[in-house]
Amino acid sequence: MLWSRAMEPTKRGTFTIKADDDVAKGRFANVAQVASTQEAFVLDFAFVQGPAGWLLARILVSPTHAKRFHAVLSDSLARYEERFGSVDPGPLLQ
Repeated sequence: MLWSRAMEPTKRGTFTIKADDDVAKGRFANVAQVASTQEAFVLDFAFVQGPAGWLLARILVSPTHAKRFHAVLSDSLARYEERFGSVDPGPLLQ
């Protein structure tokens, strides 16, 4: 079975995104790493427990899409904090 969600209308019309059930369930990541080149940003999401870790997803996006993602994530986080209070980012891992 495929998951499908109609997206907001765009200048070109609407579109549908489909995903297999396993992908649509989602996965919990407790570590994220971002790297970039001139052509792309690489977003790695992993789950680490004790001394072991598993890379769950590696997403590559253009700088333009990274900028849009940054804007929408910032907006979503601001709305979340208005509703639920400030989020403590915790320690930074280097």
